[in-house]
Amino acid sequence: MREVCLACIGFILEMTIFFAAGRLLSKALKLKEDISLQLILGYLVYFTVLEVAVVPMTLLWVPLNRAVALWGVLLVILLAGGCFLLRRNRKQAASEKQKKTHSFRLFLGELWNRHSFMLLAAAFVVLIQCLIVILYEDTTVDATYYVGTVSTSVYTNTLGRYDPFRGGILNRFQVRYILSAYPMNNAIWCKLLGIHPIVQAKIVMSCVNVIVSNLIIYQIGKRLFDENRKKADLMLIFVCVLQLFCGTIYTAGTFFFTRSYEGKSILANIAFPAVLMCALWFYQKKDEKTVWLVLFLTAASALSFSGSAIIFPAAILAGMVPVMFMNRKFSAIPYCILCMVPSGIYAAVYFACKLGLIRLAAS
Repeated sequence: MREVCLACIGFILEMTIFFAAGRLLSKALKLKEDISLQLILGYLVYFTVLEVAVVPMTLLWVPLNRAVALWGVLLVILLAGGCFLLRRNRKQAASEKQKKTHSFRLFLGELWNRHSFMLLAAAFVVLIQCLIVILYEDTTVDATYYVGTVSTSVYTNTLGRYDPFRGGILNRFQVRYILSAYPMNNAIWCKLLGIHPIVQAKIVMSCVNVIVSNLIIYQIGKRLFDENRKKADLMLIFVCVLQLFCGTIYTAGTFFFTRSYEGKSILANIAFPAVLMCALWFYQKKDEKTVWLVLFLTAASALSFSGSAIIFPAAILAGMVPVMFMNRKFSAIPYCILCMVPSGIYAAVYFACKLGLIRLAAS
């Protein structure tokens, strides 16, 4: 029961953090978008900052408890900023309690008019997906790493310095994994709340990843069907059915349902679909500079999930270049190149380590 309560608290806190980060970014960019996009933006910002902050701390042998303290301060500041914006917006919207209630009823009425029963159907489908990823147990080598490295980090108060397979301290960091900070995010939350590593990695973050993936699919549907929410909800349901019948290990659907807590699964079901979302966004709003910032955040956050993000420039080219030709917006080429920089830096460091030009000592 204790682990269940902690898992629920962790899930709510993390989703709140993503919403606060997305809210702050939307306010800074003057974006008037729905909550779903704000959560997506918050997720991307969160893992971009995590990658920038935690990887250097890992390479400098910073203890986990110190990383937790620094990250905790950042989260408190983020939450305070999000709460301030929410309170400020509410005060601007209405000063009287009756007006607030009326405004809330209008919001619910508008939400129902836009979605109708399709919203309930989509929510039910997402709930089923969460139950599937919670109840299914995957025992591959990658699964051992994504849980094992969290466990060794938590119980040794280090950041990735112990071998998750054998338990001994590493002489050198494993360059294939150590440049991606996603597992250390789980270790930080385990230390913050006292959640067991298996629960945090396989349940809490699996459900978070499932929800964010569905929100991206919903955003893609909105842009494909001219802001028609009901059709976007229906697309979300259709994609779920499609993924359920992806029965080989080489499909995104199989990773989605059986390995949703692993880095490659997040790339396949969140990062790469986010590129398609940005491409459709750019197609609809040719002069929108914000889309390139979102794409840059997607490319940077992808590095925190898996070293496979080294191929992200190919995804950017495949998604954005055709739209440039269709919109005749070749002035956007520098932005496209800039979005490839994070993967380029990652690739340079990775191959330098492989060639022995850089040595990442762990002990």
